[in-house]
Amino acid sequence: MNNLAAALAESAGAHGDRIAVRQDDTVLTYAQLDDAAARVAALLRERDVRPGDRVALVMPNVTHFPVAYYGILRAGVVVPMNPLLKYREVAHTVGDSGSRIVLTAPSSRRR
Repeated sequence: MNNLAAALAESAGAHGDRIAVRQDDTVLTYAQLDDAAARVAALLRERDVRPGDRVALVMPNVTHFPVAYYGILRAGVVVPMNPLLKYREVAHTVGDSGSRIVLTAPSSRRR
């Protein structure tokens, strides 16, 4: 793993108790973010996502975004998408990118 996910793992090792993400009252330290990203990566691997496989990410700027983003990077290639896209635009981008899976937040679903 030689990407931003590796940089997160290094930061978690060196500064695990420092704040990495803050949104309102929700705070994640580097260690918590790294652990949550590892769990996302494990979930994706259980669904046969392998290095080089693309995973679409349709999510607004919420605490779950960096968790999903770094988790995807650990397992495959992230295809970030604007959560304001319409369903047909998401479908086109997913097909065009060859994404095997789409991760989203309930508030990201649009028609």
